[in-house]
Amino acid sequence: MELNRRRFLATLGTTASALALAGCSEDSGDFEEGNDGGNGNNNDGNSGGDGNDTTSGGNGGNSNDIELLSHEMVREDEDSAAESVSVEGEAENVSGGELSYAEVEVKFYEGDTLAESFLDNINGWSADETWAFEVQYPGIGEDAAAITDYEIRAGTSL
Repeated sequence: MELNRRRFLATLGTTASALALAGCSEDSGDFEEGNDGGNGNNNDGNSGGDGNDTTSGGNGGNSNDIELLSHEMVREDEDSAAESVSVEGEAENVSGGELSYAEVEVKFYEGDTLAESFLDNINGWSADETWAFEVQYPGIGEDAAAITDYEIRAGTSL
């Protein structure tokens, strides 16, 4: 029960941050497709290897200041009432200077339908540093099991 309370409070804090910062992004970049968490189908009908890791060459889906190095959908406690899903990955500050604020936003999908959009952020990110991020989907159990795909983007604020 303590773990669920912590997850709820973390989700609540992320939601409040996202709402407070809505519309504040200066360089938001475009979304790039994620994966479906295992079968390699990236919504285009083509197989993408094992489907567990998507590596972005260049800045596809990113601002010019941030490079998404890798990202993948991670499931925990599958087929249980506690199942959860998140997107974990790494990004690099390629701006040449410190970024006062940066974010990674993930859109979670149930099939072709957008279920939720959440983000992780970092403050005072030094040049050439790598950041390990995690964006947690707020639903658990059947809600988390229904998530089949995601899109991701990185950006900076004003």
